[in-house]
Amino acid sequence: MLALCMQDSLKKNLPYANTDYKELAYAWGYQTHQLFMKAREKEFMSAQKIHLQALKQLLRTESIPVTDRQAHSMVEEVWQAFIERNKIYPDTIPTLQKLKQSGYRLGIITDCDLDVAEGILQKHRLMNFFDVKIISGEIRAYKPSSIMFCKALELVDCSPNKGIYVGDSEIDIKGAKEIGLVTVIVDRETMRTSQMGIVPDFRINMLSEIPKILLTLDNR
Repeated sequence: MLALCMQDSLKKNLPYANTDYKELAYAWGYQTHQLFMKAREKEFMSAQKIHLQALKQLLRTESIPVTDRQAHSMVEEVWQAFIERNKIYPDTIPTLQKLKQSGYRLGIITDCDLDVAEGILQKHRLMNFFDVKIISGEIRAYKPSSIMFCKALELVDCSPNKGIYVGDSEIDIKGAKEIGLVTVIVDRETMRTSQMGIVPDFRINMLSEIPKILLTLDNR
């Protein structure tokens, strides 16, 4: 969905004839990914700053003129569109409600900027479900850094062996696994096999399977 938001912004702001906006958006996404991987391992940059830098590099390579103001506006436009188009799966709220009613303390750990995270949480009315919100833009670190997971545990006064982290990829759970959290990957599409050698404790199709996993863990 982010790629479509990027493509729409390019088409709107750079109305050049004979331009393959889909290919240009793909190149912007690839450049962003490369910078994001560096930010994981080296110096932190906000997600929007990464997108901005990637856009400027791309347009410079393509010899497409753009002012700093235009570039900033395009990045802001992309993220606003991402918030507006963002959707959640039907089992998300019922599962969160069930977990809250059962007395579990919930947290969210996300790789995005504060305004984007809050925009999505507010849009879907998810704010009140979470006791802790660990957002990379505030912590100045990205997953799989253990910093984010340790901070979440600290805020809810929970030891790693009493916590569970639910993510949607191997890189997502790597840091959680390293500090001893029980890890779960929600793989709704393909039930993929391991690509990085990082194996979760549980791999599920639906978020609604989480209460059953917790019951199993509680009965150990």
